[in-house]
Amino acid sequence: MGSASLESFLQQRRAELSCDAVVVSDTGMPDADHPALTYSLRGIIAFELALHGPSRDLHSGIFGGAVDNPAMALSQLLARVRGKNGRIVIPGFYDGVAPLSAYERRELKRLPLSDRKLQQLLGVKKLFGERGFTPTEQRSARPTFEINGLTSGYQGEGSKTIVPAWARAKITCRLVPHQKPARVRKVVCDYLRKICPPTVRLEIEAGHGAEAYLVSPQSPQAQAALRALREDFQREPVLLREGGSIPIVNEFKRVLGADTLLLGLGLPEDNAHSPNEKFDLDCFANGQRTSALLWRELTQPAK
Repeated sequence: MGSASLESFLQQRRAELSCDAVVVSDTGMPDADHPALTYSLRGIIAFELALHGPSRDLHSGIFGGAVDNPAMALSQLLARVRGKNGRIVIPGFYDGVAPLSAYERRELKRLPLSDRKLQQLLGVKKLFGERGFTPTEQRSARPTFEINGLTSGYQGEGSKTIVPAWARAKITCRLVPHQKPARVRKVVCDYLRKICPPTVRLEIEAGHGAEAYLVSPQSPQAQAALRALREDFQREPVLLREGGSIPIVNEFKRVLGADTLLLGLGLPEDNAHSPNEKFDLDCFANGQRTSALLWRELTQPAK
């Protein structure tokens, strides 16, 4: 949800928190045989939309057809954000997005999760995404506009024939390196206000935001992490771009001047943010060994 006090805490305690690197394990790996160092995270902006229509819920038989339904208006409004091929149509939304390098695309192709396995894991009939990018690239290195929740009208058992007075949607946009949250928020909100029909009133409530994070996998600390993973797992680690966001790592860099080593051991089937979320005990044991090896490797001179 973001923290209103953590940045000031870092500023006030900067001297005693001085460090060479920060280790965060809130990331994952493709499977138990592919240890991973995550070198990039997507950023985020969050906000909530509300469309207000009549002053109260109305009888849909008596008034339906004469007033715009906020739930329908919100559905139509959100449908105009994305094109058929998965690309966001908001003008300026992709400004500043750097293309993936050939090296990065080769690294992402090393990951073991095939499109078919991903489809089966997620339980979907077919994968969907922006044309010209693989599913792995889409979920880790491309910006998104996601509807996290929709609320309007009667939700109880049975039916209640109304035109609801309002409709709300919770939205997040995932951002990639070089996108500025404040600018993306502005172009998104400007577009929504422009296309909002005059029959309803639009209200936008801003939430938290954070820039994407990018660290060089060639840095001495990153190389130390890769050596620790390699020794623990006895396998060659892979490099990941993670689709999620950890906003505090940017403050660690800005305030403390320290890069964050993202050494997570969560598996795709661990159901992150879902019911029955879990953590594999073998991965937990590997994490303990990797941590012990990492402290040693961080003290070694660059090789």
